[in-house]
Amino acid sequence: MLRRIALLAAMGCASGCAALEQMNADAAAEPPAAAPTAAGLGVYLDALEVLAQGDPVAQAETWQRVEQAATIAPTTTNRLRLALARATPGHPGSDPVEAHRELGELLAFADALLPEERALAVIQQSELEHRLVLEEQTRQLREAADQAAAREREGMQRRLDATQAENLRLQQALEEATQKLDAITNIERSIRERENGPGTP
Repeated sequence: MLRRIALLAAMGCASGCAALEQMNADAAAEPPAAAPTAAGLGVYLDALEVLAQGDPVAQAETWQRVEQAATIAPTTTNRLRLALARATPGHPGSDPVEAHRELGELLAFADALLPEERALAVIQQSELEHRLVLEEQTRQLREAADQAAAREREGMQRRLDATQAENLRLQQALEEATQKLDAITNIERSIRERENGPGTP
């Protein structure tokens, strides 16, 4: 009897061990659960493409949707989409300075962004910094060119005024010389008339 019980126990143990091994094998063969990922960058890129290349009506409608979404529901996704939209040139809502500020705020709490979102924000932030530097350099060059042109106009005006003043002085001197010559001529005529009589040339 004891031998039969021991035999049944051994068989049960072997069966249980086999079942446990099969469960472990099945678990190892099963793929791990997928980590949560973003819906894709399409949620950002689709709107940016319309803002950059769409017709004015499509641009205005897309910008209005993006701006309203960020105002009504200021989630990280909506705020990032708004910042990226502001950073996109070619539409009325474009504002690189404000976009740079908004992206800076989002990147200050980068843990709230998914890796793809963070990479997109970093790339756009870097591009904005370069663009703003170039715009500032362009503004300074334009301002310097305007100042140089203004100085050149002032110089030309001074030279013109000096030329006109010199012409006026010469004209006055000519008039004075003419008056003196006429006076001398009259005196000479008077002297001849006294000496030779009236009507003498």
